[in-house]
Amino acid sequence: MARDEGKQDNKVELVFIINGANFSLNANVNEPLIAAVEKALQESGNSGRPASEWQVRDANGVLLEVNRKIKDFGFKDGTRLFLSLAVGAGGSSQI
Repeated sequence: MARDEGKQDNKVELVFIINGANFSLNANVNEPLIAAVEKALQESGNSGRPASEWQVRDANGVLLEVNRKIKDFGFKDGTRLFLSLAVGAGGSSQI
């Protein structure tokens, strides 16, 4: 049987760009984007800062809401997402 890339088990392949390096992973479309961000940070060795201190942007530079489910974005296999530390990360932002 032919393999249907990205469609089995509600998965989509996302490519996170972190510090200029690509980290590809299969993400569950029913989970919030933050779950994939946490996995990408762990796999890239960037676990010194919590995922909440990172921003996710698409290829157009649009800041994405990490608490939304991945399926809400309509990502296709191979979608590139850019992770960077938020400006001022490291301080308390609780209001």
